[in-house]
Amino acid sequence: NDATVTELMFLADVYQRNGDTKYRDAARDALEFLLTMQYESGGWPQVYPKRTGTTYSNHVTFNDGAMARVLILLDHATRQEAPLDGDLFTDEQRSRMQAAISKGVDFILKAQIVQADAKTVWCAQHDPVTYEPRGARSYELESKSGKESMLVPAFLMSQPQTEEVEASVRAALAWYRSPAVQVADTAYVKRSSSNDDDTYNPIQSKPGSTMWYRFYDLGQDVGFFADRSGIKQYDIMAIDAERRYGYEWGGNYGSKLISYADSVGYY
Repeated sequence: NDATVTELMFLADVYQRNGDTKYRDAARDALEFLLTMQYESGGWPQVYPKRTGTTYSNHVTFNDGAMARVLILLDHATRQEAPLDGDLFTDEQRSRMQAAISKGVDFILKAQIVQADAKTVWCAQHDPVTYEPRGARSYELESKSGKESMLVPAFLMSQPQTEEVEASVRAALAWYRSPAVQVADTAYVKRSSSNDDDTYNPIQSKPGSTMWYRFYDLGQDVGFFADRSGIKQYDIMAIDAERRYGYEWGGNYGSKLISYADSVGYY
């Protein structure tokens, strides 16, 4: 989570520039780590090996784009895109990458949350065995995530467009495009670090802007919030100031995804 993928890319770039095999071998070791930590069901946990005393980091995580970033890396490597080309990886490793991608896509398709008989998006974490949405920290409850789901359909668009993949992408895009999910003429504006006004509301009117909540109820398209008490609230001003301003509860998450989908013909 926010590690290994970028570092592997850096090592690959250095190797391609100077040819020193110590960088190639280090990149191969990093790849082995990524392939080893993948669950049999196809997902990647937040960390590896498993932690004890906590559970959420052992769930399959879409949080911060972690799983999508791994899959994008593997996909670029199988396509021999620079700097992941040439002899950076062995033929055996590239074969295993393709199998890992297939398993990852399978997990994504099975984990997509269904609401009222329609597929929607994903939670930040999912159970590696049952595929069910899972919460994380006390204020990160089970949800449909407007932020964490964003990279998933974008990645699926780059894959072979089977009937199942296309249906998944179109369902996710329909969810992001839904007026029930979008908050029109609204923007999420973080409180500046120099501002100590606890009456400040980061959800603000802004004509022409569109906001998506970070978390939506599993059974309805209603955004919610929570503080460390773990109690769900539907008014951001109802949670304590520490979490209200110490966490990102909204953003223009769907804008880039919709723009990208339009650019590649996924209307």
